[in-house]
Amino acid sequence: ADAGTGGSLTVCETGGTVALVNSLGGTPQAGGTWSGPSAVVGGNYDPATMNPGVYTYTVTGVAPCTNATATVTVTETGSPDAGTDGTLTLCANGAAMDLFAQLGGTPDAGGTWSGPSAIAGSSYDPATMNAGVYTYTLAATAPCLSDQSTVTVTENAASDAGTNGSLTVCETGGTVALVNSLGGTPQAGGIWSGPSAVVGGNYDPATMLAGVYTYTVTGVAPCTNATATVTV
Repeated sequence: ADAGTGGSLTVCETGGTVALVNSLGGTPQAGGTWSGPSAVVGGNYDPATMNPGVYTYTVTGVAPCTNATATVTVTETGSPDAGTDGTLTLCANGAAMDLFAQLGGTPDAGGTWSGPSAIAGSSYDPATMNAGVYTYTLAATAPCLSDQSTVTVTENAASDAGTNGSLTVCETGGTVALVNSLGGTPQAGGIWSGPSAVVGGNYDPATMLAGVYTYTVTGVAPCTNATATVTV
């Protein structure tokens, strides 16, 4: 009887079924039986349902010949899990955020990041990096394949209400645009609040009270509102 010679087989834990006889050396006869850590059906090894280890192929000998045996040592390599794609929206003046925490599923640690900007660790810093698609890659031991997932980063511009200012008017003077007393580069479209209701962004000494008037520009989440004041 001829069972061939011993061999080895390395499969990916998520791979398909493989004929064990193909891993034997020599010229193994057909019709033998397999035994090992798991029951063998049809002479195949299925990593989804079977355990790695030593599988023995036995060809029954015709008396007085003895049985012939040969073994295949099966090893499984792990298939990495990079999780599922995620998104991250932050403010352009916000704090750094962890990209890994934005992935879905159960991603394995130890991968590498690539994207529009170089990444130190897995942290995205809007102060120094560019928005876009960042890819997380986990290498694999053959025959398993590497795995990837992405985090799409979006930055919302911070709102700008300018800087605080002051305005001195004559009590009998005309109306004055409050925004002109702000410093910096205040965005248009904000709202004014203060001791008196503000109409059209103007201060009218004939009808309004002096004091601190606040200009508020609504931020686009997760950016916060921006405020600046004019003391009249």
